[in-house]
Amino acid sequence: MTLINSPLNSDTKLKSAIEAIAPKIDPSVLDELCRWTRTKNLKWVSDINGQNAYYLMGDLSVAKDLDSDDYRRNWSSEAKVTTGEKNRPSERLAGKGLKLEGDKLANFKKLYEQQNGVSLGRINSLCVGNFLHAYSYLVQGSSQVAKGFQTLGSVAIETSVKKEIEESSHVIEPDLQKQLIELVAYSNVGFKFEVAILDTFNPGSHRRWDFVERLPRVIKVYELKAHTLSEQEVKTTLVNKKYIELAIEKYPNKSIEFIFTSPKGINWEAKSYIEEVNKDAKKLYPGAKVKVSFIDLQSITERVVNNIVDNSPIESHFWLKKKLETEFTATVAQRTISKLNSSISEAYQTGRLIKKTKVDNVTPILKLKNAKAA
Repeated sequence: MTLINSPLNSDTKLKSAIEAIAPKIDPSVLDELCRWTRTKNLKWVSDINGQNAYYLMGDLSVAKDLDSDDYRRNWSSEAKVTTGEKNRPSERLAGKGLKLEGDKLANFKKLYEQQNGVSLGRINSLCVGNFLHAYSYLVQGSSQVAKGFQTLGSVAIETSVKKEIEESSHVIEPDLQKQLIELVAYSNVGFKFEVAILDTFNPGSHRRWDFVERLPRVIKVYELKAHTLSEQEVKTTLVNKKYIELAIEKYPNKSIEFIFTSPKGINWEAKSYIEEVNKDAKKLYPGAKVKVSFIDLQSITERVVNNIVDNSPIESHFWLKKKLETEFTATVAQRTISKLNSSISEAYQTGRLIKKTKVDNVTPILKLKNAKAA
């Protein structure tokens, strides 16, 4: 029997199962969950499609150095019913917790034995939770395990991961998307957002690129992430989703540059993997000229800001600076704003910009009053 969740490949399998439904999950959170799963020998089960990760909540109670019934008594839906109290802690647990019985329990037991090589024996019911519910439970309380998870900030992670699950698998973070689209609208930069393409590898379905830039000699396809880019995300995009192959089909006889971008940078593993792809590009994509790269989102937005500055009168630059400071804080770097501010200051010093005096502002009003008096 091949154990899907064996210790040897548990981290890889767990990450793949979770990223299949939450592709934008914070890598640091995923790494921490994998570490605790491994060190505490926590077993989990994916669904029949190899997606999600369901934990035995009783096992998590023990992992927290608590009684095995702690979750059932204090956090499960059953506890909520029997206590009759309002605002139970269970209402604050993210994710989905389930009490399995009957056929559902039988199916789960089969999956559990297939994936872990261990039988759950004769039990009549079982409390399980998906990875988000399991994580949310682990960060509660004062045990050593809980304290370890709390260092990441349970509320922040609960909110961010839940958001990823609720959003579709390809919708980029709304704030980044909105800010980038609006900023580009003020410029002459030719980005086209949310470009839909037919997924020829999965008949009857389609994919959406975050944004595309068509230049005379090269097509640039951009993949936007809100957090630090991980190796798994690069692999998912290039290997599983086959975005480069689709770009080659969409734009035949064109050079393709696939660009990952994020305001939070890229980790070492992802950078190394991209270098490997570029090294083997001719073999991976025969007959096509392909390059994969990573560009900080702030670098892209500085390019856009420079374009706006170059194509607008100096008098509008102070207005642009205010917009950047108040409405584009998630995408534009402080350095870009500082450079614009320096440019404005220089324009005042050289006389290209002239400050209006208070007298200039009130003169029309004074003249109007004098006219009425006359």
